[in-house]
Amino acid sequence: MNPGLSYTLESLFGPPSEKIDIRSFLDTSVEIIPSFEEAFSADVEEECCVADIVDTLNNVWSNPILAAHLIKDHDHTVSALHASVNSKASKSGRKPQHLPDPDTLKADVTNLQKQLDVVPLSSFKLDTNAILFMRTSKNSDNNLLNATKTTRGLNLKPAKDAVVTISAYTRVPWGPSYVNRSSQHALLSSQSLQDVYQAIPCVSNNLPLEAGGLENQSSCVICIEGFAYGSGIEGHDYSEMLLEHLAGRKTNCSSKVKKAATSLKDTSLSSLSLRLNEPYWLVHQGGCEHFIVVDQIRLIHSTDSHSGYPLTLQITPPLLDLCRGCAKVPAVWSIAGDVRLGESPCVLCTPCWRSMGESVEEGVIVLPLPDYIYE
Repeated sequence: MNPGLSYTLESLFGPPSEKIDIRSFLDTSVEIIPSFEEAFSADVEEECCVADIVDTLNNVWSNPILAAHLIKDHDHTVSALHASVNSKASKSGRKPQHLPDPDTLKADVTNLQKQLDVVPLSSFKLDTNAILFMRTSKNSDNNLLNATKTTRGLNLKPAKDAVVTISAYTRVPWGPSYVNRSSQHALLSSQSLQDVYQAIPCVSNNLPLEAGGLENQSSCVICIEGFAYGSGIEGHDYSEMLLEHLAGRKTNCSSKVKKAATSLKDTSLSSLSLRLNEPYWLVHQGGCEHFIVVDQIRLIHSTDSHSGYPLTLQITPPLLDLCRGCAKVPAVWSIAGDVRLGESPCVLCTPCWRSMGESVEEGVIVLPLPDYIYE
């Protein structure tokens, strides 16, 4: 792993937890949690209940005028905080956003603001320290899914399963030393590493054979706590290929990574000791890399889905390449070896490629770009 990527991973994740033996966690929790819940569930439920303010909040946010006022007031406060600590922002020439004069506000808006101004919580209003916890939205904050995606996988067994939430991170095309969350999934502890791999959507799985796609989509390796777990398929076991590669390089990594005794399919999550916030390396399809990070290991909750695991909770919308011809719409074709285009491969949209016309040169390869729609 290059130093730049290593530094990025350290700054993005962590600090990692101690190793959590999932099987031991389940055994001890099943004995302790029932008595704990009986003793504290009622008190906690009463203390955390917000039923008294639900109707008020719903009434405010369902009113377009009040909701617009709150959003604009929040944006104005955030802009003012950034300007107060950022000298460049104050010299940029941008005029500060002004709120409407109080005398011009409607009565219901004025009454709402008066109620907010007298809230006694000292943490209710933002101060300059809040800047440390603010950032602009990222693409990985968005979700391609409008509902949790289920599979034809396992049904949970409350007394025997824990829920393991895992996020997958992928290198970004504009900076190989940076990674971005690509998806998040919930699995049962009784499921295997093979289930983890198959749950992660990746455009490289859609590559045709002409572009280097592999016939066997199960070929990959996942490195966890010094052990390389492969598919166990003869001739396509990436764990063996990885160890051969490391042995040839004669680096310190070659002595730290060992081949696991079990394959991806035969290794259940409950048999592992995993760290939270620790990036584990995954590679498949020749050289497509991901990092899988365990976000949570917890017991089953009554509100959890009872079937369809692994569940896909989030998929980051992909950033599509624009057509090199018109630079206006996403490209759908990759053309290699066509001297008319000036670069190879060159990505084009359908209208631009149709306008070019098929090449009469030999050796020109035209391939559709991977399907970015995840069913």
